[in-house]
Amino acid sequence: QPFSHGIFSSRMSTEQENTEMHLIECMLKHFKTQKVAISNAIRSTFPFLESLRDHEFITGKMYEDLLDSCRSLVPVDKVIYRALEELEKKFDMTVLCELFNEVNMEKYPDLNLIRRSFECGI
Repeated sequence: QPFSHGIFSSRMSTEQENTEMHLIECMLKHFKTQKVAISNAIRSTFPFLESLRDHEFITGKMYEDLLDSCRSLVPVDKVIYRALEELEKKFDMTVLCELFNEVNMEKYPDLNLIRRSFECGI
């Protein structure tokens, strides 16, 4: 039985993994091109940075460093951009879920258009 169920299902899961990896690669590439727009859309650090810290997308130290930058009068968009660079390093679909969560979408309405650009990418 050359096409036994076990071989077929492992091949299918490999194909599914490849498709998933390709999707993540496409989303990461799009994320990279949208970082400036995203950082522009997020006009205040709260609740964005707190949520990233609370869900362990950034460390407590990174969180404090980012807030220190704000206190040192670094523009918010540049601080947010630094946070997005950190998200890029560990990018997967959970990053997008966090970025476009309900609280962020309500607080930062300019993210809506950017979120739609990701949906079109899929």
